[in-house]
Amino acid sequence: MPQQKLLQPPMLLLAVGGFLAVATEVLPIGLLPLMAEDLGVTESSIGLLVSAYAAVVVFASIPLNAWTSALPRKPLLVGLLAGYGISNVVLCLAQDYSIALTGRVLAGACHALFFAVVFGYATRLAPPGRMGAAVALVNAGNAVAIAVGVPMSTWLGATVGWRWSFGCAAIIALLLAVGAAVVMPAIRGSAVSGGTQLKEALAEPALRRVIVAVVVMMTGQFALYTFITPVLLQSGFTATNVGFALLAYGGAGILGLLLCSRFTDTALRPALLLSLLVMTGCFLAIALLGGAPGWTLAVVIVWGLLYGPVPSYVTTAALSASRDHPDTVAAVHNSTFNIGISAGALVGAQMLLVSDPSGIGFAAAALTLVALAVVFTGARQGFPRKTPK
Repeated sequence: MPQQKLLQPPMLLLAVGGFLAVATEVLPIGLLPLMAEDLGVTESSIGLLVSAYAAVVVFASIPLNAWTSALPRKPLLVGLLAGYGISNVVLCLAQDYSIALTGRVLAGACHALFFAVVFGYATRLAPPGRMGAAVALVNAGNAVAIAVGVPMSTWLGATVGWRWSFGCAAIIALLLAVGAAVVMPAIRGSAVSGGTQLKEALAEPALRRVIVAVVVMMTGQFALYTFITPVLLQSGFTATNVGFALLAYGGAGILGLLLCSRFTDTALRPALLLSLLVMTGCFLAIALLGGAPGWTLAVVIVWGLLYGPVPSYVTTAALSASRDHPDTVAAVHNSTFNIGISAGALVGAQMLLVSDPSGIGFAAAALTLVALAVVFTGARQGFPRKTPK
């Protein structure tokens, strides 16, 4: 298959697909009260729609990739995008909670396999020496979804009803499925069994180090980010302006990705170390600032700016650690990333039982410091001083 320039329709479609996947994941967060009232359940039950989605991703990513490793990639990608469309239609039309939960489980299953296929495509389509840039382009879609997905869904839900949020996502997904059928190049499935691919990938010490680093750093990141709203409220923000701070964080993340994505291919190790060091400082500052909204907002923006490129750094590190089976490595990375998200939410929840919301910053800083040590000691394996080409 001939190499593509980076900004070509196939790569742009993958980036928009990343936006769709992450937007689908976070849609219920901004629609909790509306969905709960309409479906006749509590807001915590609607929150479980997000948890169920994440649980499916954690447990299904690796086995689904193993079972589908021999399938051609193009029809599999088209099918996954269509699956997102169907799952969002189910949510749009759901008249009771059980139907809504079914739609979310289907969406989680699509997500579990989606990024394995997407990053597998990205590594094959990337120009020589530009794999990191290709990963960053896909992650740009993810970053935009995180920044605007919740505010957009909240506005749409309040304006025309929560079902239209899922309806719009379904339309985007189905259009992307048609687009993928037209523009994506054909890639054959692997002749090596999924189980063998997994065994060979996990035999790489470099990949094992990346896995440990990702789980620890994402646990730290999401211990605090999961509870960022109560942290901001404690610092002096109000219910009416806390959304501005969240939007500022998301916008800073996009800016950070745009500014720092160039380092993914040229200086991944020092760039990741710098991000983790600054994030550690930000978490400590949040824990110590207490009721200072102006300073807290400034710290949150710096945090978002430095975290923005981190998913691209660690995804590229994982794919570089075991290059023979990119789809399998991406599936493992997807699972471990979501393990970190779930563990972070658990750590943050436990910290809330014994401290004020800002106190979570101490735990987040400690975890991020451990992740920094794992990366720093990985100069030979996992996070080499010289970026692999």
